[in-house]
Amino acid sequence: MSHDDENRNPETDNEDPGRLRTRERLMWLGLMAFFVIILAIYIARAEGLEHDVTEANRELLEAQMQLAEYTREEVPRPVEIGLRNADIQQLQRLGMTNPERRLSEDLVENPQLVPEVLRDGDTAEFREDGIYVLNARWVLAHFESGDRFGQLLLEYEVVHGNVMWDVVDGYVED
Repeated sequence: MSHDDENRNPETDNEDPGRLRTRERLMWLGLMAFFVIILAIYIARAEGLEHDVTEANRELLEAQMQLAEYTREEVPRPVEIGLRNADIQQLQRLGMTNPERRLSEDLVENPQLVPEVLRDGDTAEFREDGIYVLNARWVLAHFESGDRFGQLLLEYEVVHGNVMWDVVDGYVED
């Protein structure tokens, strides 16, 4: 016997080539069915996720509409203007007894703070009823100069009881 004859398996020699093709086809058919089932599962999940996203977007839109409804009726809280107690105490330590009154008086005594560009002629004066201490740093002051009216935003600093002023911005009403 030859070496090739010894390595032959009688069971594989007896297999019909048609039977092998059928077995191979069944394996491929099973594999295809497996992939179709997996694809169907993913499609079903995607449809479920799409539905979930649509539902979440609808809920978000409803929440935004409710928020818009609530905020439309909300009354804005007024901004607190003026010196806080801590600011008043700090200015008193720097030598000012009644800080808001003292700042107003100092501005009235210094009309030259109104820039010449904003003046109508040589005179300008601050209106006492139009001076607003905004905080521990800024004052808004209304002024009159001839027939012109305007406002100045001033920055101030207190040094040994004396007020140092810087004009930040100003305009004249037309």
